[in-house]
Amino acid sequence: MLHTEAKLEERILELKGYRFEGDTYRGYRYREIRELGEFRMKEETSGLVNPSLPTWAVHDGVMRPGDLWKGRDRYLWLEKKITLPKEWENVGEGLEPVGIFDFGLTGGGFNSGFESMLYIDGQVYQAVDSNHMEVFFKEEHFGREITLTFRLWSGLEGGGVPRDLVHCYKEAYIALLDCPTDDLYYLSDMMLDAVKTLPKESAERYEILEAIDHAYLLIDWTEPGSERFYHTIKEADIALNDSVDNMDKHAKVQISCVGHTHIDTAWLWRLKHTREKASRSFSSVLRLMERFPEYYFLHTQPQQYAYIKEDFPEIYEQIKEKVKEGRWEIDGGMWVEAD
Repeated sequence: MLHTEAKLEERILELKGYRFEGDTYRGYRYREIRELGEFRMKEETSGLVNPSLPTWAVHDGVMRPGDLWKGRDRYLWLEKKITLPKEWENVGEGLEPVGIFDFGLTGGGFNSGFESMLYIDGQVYQAVDSNHMEVFFKEEHFGREITLTFRLWSGLEGGGVPRDLVHCYKEAYIALLDCPTDDLYYLSDMMLDAVKTLPKESAERYEILEAIDHAYLLIDWTEPGSERFYHTIKEADIALNDSVDNMDKHAKVQISCVGHTHIDTAWLWRLKHTREKASRSFSSVLRLMERFPEYYFLHTQPQQYAYIKEDFPEIYEQIKEKVKEGRWEIDGGMWVEAD
């Protein structure tokens, strides 16, 4: 297995894509990429947690790929009308229409990077930031013009001396997510992380490494991006999942996972930032629940439910529906959550 880890690390990166200084390679998870280009832009200065969407004028600015934007606790509106191809609505098994939006960086301290709320046709939809760049569309969005509106926030400095945060609008596009490629990337990347964690003498370490290697040897790399290539990717993904399913599992411990987000109610930001963060986090949870019926979520701060009820009643009503379904768990031994 000499050099196998290094080889697989490179192959996994090749599937994912990467960005170095001045160099972007998008990998193979996204197909039929269509660039969105410039967005119209204007400053947002209301100071409100949930302001009205902007009205636009001819003299408002634009933001283009490669443009820098900066500030401390600064808000910007971006907007663009797009049409999702009607043929993408029933594109076939293994492909999902998606939007990818990268407007900046997430820095240290968890509050020094850009974040945004996306509205579709004026309705709150989900958060978009460097940890949530993908947007999955609904059936109602296809074959007609829709309006994408982003409320961008620059972030703060994460403690220390106040300073401006500098961001770059890197890219925005719609594409078809190739689900087998996506699954193979995430599963193999996670498994390789496990290999690096396990002791060198562990038998499980070599079993996992051999399973990844076997799967990747099934891929025909002679014509990357071809239909033959994607067919072998699917074979590799099935093989790797089968290998995991067939591995002996001797652990006496069974682990169940429930989603959760710890949002500091009072930290290195103002209470308005807490209220905005809750809206972004909860809207993203609701979108995840639509895509993954097995996804459960727990939130434990009554104060933040009170904020959401006041600021974003439409999100609050959706949360209540998920609570009724038994998928959103409410708890709270304290009114706000301690660290």
